[in-house]
Amino acid sequence: MKSRRNLKVLQVDAFTTTPFGGNPAAVVMDADNLSEDTMSKIAREMNVRETVFVSRSSHADYHFKFMTPEGPLGFSGHPTIAAFHALVEEGMVELVNDVTMFSLETSTGILQVEIVKDVTSNMHEVQVTHKKPKFLTTYDPLEIAEALGLSLADIMAGLPVQTVSTGTPVLVVPVNSMKSLERIKINVEALSQLCKDGDYVSIQVFAKDVLEVTSDIHARHFAPALGVNEDPVSGIGAAATASYVIRYGIMDTDIPVRTVVIEQGHYVKRPGKVIVEVKGDTDHIDQVKVSGTGVVVLKGRLYF
Repeated sequence: MKSRRNLKVLQVDAFTTTPFGGNPAAVVMDADNLSEDTMSKIAREMNVRETVFVSRSSHADYHFKFMTPEGPLGFSGHPTIAAFHALVEEGMVELVNDVTMFSLETSTGILQVEIVKDVTSNMHEVQVTHKKPKFLTTYDPLEIAEALGLSLADIMAGLPVQTVSTGTPVLVVPVNSMKSLERIKINVEALSQLCKDGDYVSIQVFAKDVLEVTSDIHARHFAPALGVNEDPVSGIGAAATASYVIRYGIMDTDIPVRTVVIEQGHYVKRPGKVIVEVKGDTDHIDQVKVSGTGVVVLKGRLYF
């Protein structure tokens, strides 16, 4: 029998400490020399929202490539959290301090990652420094509202519907309340076409209402153009949203570094939480750092 290649694969639920919560990602280890076609086939086989391929880098500690069942992504937050959690779980990284620094190569550039050990819970939190936010095109709120199944009255007055990118462009849509979030019924075809015609790959809708007193924002994330009608918990969406709320003064900016806690995933029964540190104010944001935990729910080997 012809021998087949095999790779270690883990499934990790990111932005949660509870199995079956947060956002699932497949993590493929030792993925050096895989072609894009093979990675695309593996991503379809894994059939989760995103699969991350971990390989060596000549420019950083690791090189990650990201795939959805529909195709490649330049960067994504929750599989990055998942992959570093898997590396820790498998003992493939050396953690010499309570805070250990790593560099990560992606197709969008080199990012800095910190793994922080919580001495109380003995868990590890992964912190990813995103690119400085870019505030891009603004859009007609009525067109976006209709594609979301909402009315113009649901959109928060006086604020733009705008694309924000910290590495991957996301359209940020502020709504008045969680009741507006509850009413969302997306028109998949219309929303997919808007994503294709616009300068964003997905849409993050948020309100200031929250379920937990420790949270600041409640959000939902939609990426139908990528084959994901609703993403439970999005790191890139959280980074864009936190940048937006600081840029437009939705949260106080009277301290140099503001922590924005975003809860998400409740509408698809996969609750999770993203912590975003934003350094800056309404005039200028210097740094955005996304933090989260993860839990391994599956380990195995992939043969092909």
